[in-house]
This record gives sequence, C-alpha cells and structure tokens, in this order.
Amino acid sequence: MGWLINLRIVMFLLISYMYYLRIPDSDLFLKGLLVLIVVAFMLNHYLIFYKDAFQHELRVIYLDGVLSFGYGYLFPHSTLYLILVGVVTVTLFILVSESKKHRIYGLFFVFLWVSVMVYTYLRTGTLDIIDNLVSISFVAFTAVVGNLIRKLIEASEVMSEQFLQLNEAHEELSTAHQQLQEYSAQAEESAKIRERNRIAREIHDTVGHKMTALFVQMELAYELINHDLDKARDTMNVCKDLAQEALEEVRFSVQALKEEETTFLSSVNKLLNEFHQSTGLKSNVEIQGDPSHIPSTLQPTLIRMIQESVTNAKRHGNATVSSIKLVCIPEKVRIEVQDNGMGASLIIPGFGLKTMQDRINEMGGVLSYGSKQSQGFHITAEFPLNEKNG
Repeated sequence: MGWLINLRIVMFLLISYMYYLRIPDSDLFLKGLLVLIVVAFMLNHYLIFYKDAFQHELRVIYLDGVLSFGYGYLFPHSTLYLILVGVVTVTLFILVSESKKHRIYGLFFVFLWVSVMVYTYLRTGTLDIIDNLVSISFVAFTAVVGNLIRKLIEASEVMSEQFLQLNEAHEELSTAHQQLQEYSAQAEESAKIRERNRIAREIHDTVGHKMTALFVQMELAYELINHDLDKARDTMNVCKDLAQEALEEVRFSVQALKEEETTFLSSVNKLLNEFHQSTGLKSNVEIQGDPSHIPSTLQPTLIRMIQESVTNAKRHGNATVSSIKLVCIPEKVRIEVQDNGMGASLIIPGFGLKTMQDRINEMGGVLSYGSKQSQGFHITAEFPLNEKNG
C-alpha cells in the first residue's frame, strides 16, 4: 500500500511539471497559480494518508478532483489533466466503499468534464473527441482498479482479523486443554489418594482386628501352657491362622499401594497369579471389548474388587476356582466374579462387602451379589462411563 501512496503524489508532481514546462516564461501569474495547485495537492495528500485523526477525507478528494479539472481550464489544448482525474478516482474508490458516494462523484465528474470540453471548444474552436474518449476510458478503468484494490484490502483485513481470532481461539483451546490435563491429573491423583486412604482404613480395621485377636489368643495360650497342653496347642493353631490371614491382608494391601508402571490387565494377572500361588485358588479371566475404555481412575477400584472377591471366595467359601468376566464397551464397564465355593442361603454383608459397596458407589457404579447353598457366590459391578464422564 505504501508504494501506491507514494506513486500517487509522484504522478501529481510529474504531470504538474509537464504543464509547468508549457507555460511561457513571461506568464508568472500562471506559473504561480500552478505552484499553488501543486502545494494544494501535496497538502491534500498529507491530510488523506498521513493525518490519522483527519475526518474530512471525502471533501479533500473532491478538492483534488476540482484541482485536476482546473488544469483542463488552464490548458484547454490538452487532456493530460484526465490522468490526474484517474489518480483521484483510484483514491476515491480505494478509501470510500459506499456506492451512493461513487454515483455522486460520477455525476460531479461528468459535469466538470462536459464543462471543460465546452470551455475548450469555446476557447479554441476545436474538440478532440477521440482523445477525450480514450482518456475517459482510462478514468473508468482506474475506477474499476480502485474498487478491486479496496476489496483486496478489505479481504486482507478480514483475513488478518480472522487469523488473529483463530490464534486467540487456538491459545484459549491450548489453555483449556492444559487446564483439562491438569484437572485430569489432579482427579487421578485424588482418586489414588482416596484409594490409599481406603486401603489404610482396611489395614487398620481388618489387620488391626486380627492382631488384637492374635494377642488375646497368645495370652490365652500362655495361660494354658501350664494347665492344658492340648488346648494350648489348639489356641496356638488359631494364632497361626490369624497371623497367616493378617499377613495375606497386609501383602495384598501393600501390593495395591505400589505404583508400578504396568497395564491394568498385567496388574490383574499378577494379583491372581500370586493369590493362586499362596492359596491354591485358580482364577480364569474372560475379557469382552477393549480394556482401554476403562478410565485410569476406575482401575484401582476394579483391582480391589477382584482382590476382595477372590479373598472372600477362599476365606469364606473355601473355593478352588473363580471365574472373572470383564466387559468393556464405550458406554459402560461391567465386571462379574463367580466362584465354586460352598455358598450360603443367607448373606450377611461383612466389612469387606460393605467397603466394596462404598468404593463402587463413590465411582458411580452399582453393586449386586447373590449366593445359594453349595452353588458358590457371584458378585457383579457395573459402571456407566457416559454418566460418569458427563
């Protein structure tokens, strides 16, 4: 745009200089008048393009048009002035977008052009129609060019604005994405902390209870050593069982607290393999769907549910086999655990089931279970992922 602005004033100066050369040296008045017109052109140029606070650009453009037609009156033998009119026309169509103002300028231009031709004919007695038509065609062409330049400038400004808006939207989206990642990390860390707190409470309640019972039985055994050795041996066996159960509970709880860089499935398989080696209970795992649908915050709950289920199957049902079915779809995750233990016609929820119920409720899931005598125990938990994510 800068080169076009500078070219405009150069055209004014060059054509004015060509007219100046045609003035006889003796005609000082006409030379002085031409100099004043040149000064007016330069001042108008400054007001239009370099005075940001100037509010009368349209009036100054019209004044440029009048000055340009002034050359037609001063030099009636030449149509060179129409080149300056073309430059003014380009300026108008670049800076003004209202078609109404374009039409007014057109009428203003035709009026002045006709008046110059009439004046030229009256002054010289001749009129070069072809020369005038060629020059007028140039002026019409400059109007089209000016209009196209304005549209290009407007399109460029729109694209620049849209680019800025796109950058702002990208920055906002990046910020929102970063905040979402931070929130997700905080939520995951919070879920881990809650899980650790639950495990700590379980250790306190279950292991603490067993250790208290162990100390009571040890005290009893100590008292029975001198009176009844058979009862003392029985009591020591009870102490051994209590110690074994407490050790298993501590082992599984500590395993759940470890932060290992393993996948969900490898963690489940490791848990079940270690439980099989220590208790003899074998577990079969069936997976339907894609386990990657399981949110990371839900995985500790599923692992603890599996751990609690196989522990209860062995401890209370004396089961030898458990079947675990995991269904993973985008809408929900469902886990089912069935064992071949003794079962029971009446289920009285203990600490383990109640803790499992609380944990699953906190994650938005639903727990159900049932059992029949000699038909084992089955337990199911379902987590609707869409509701949870929403």
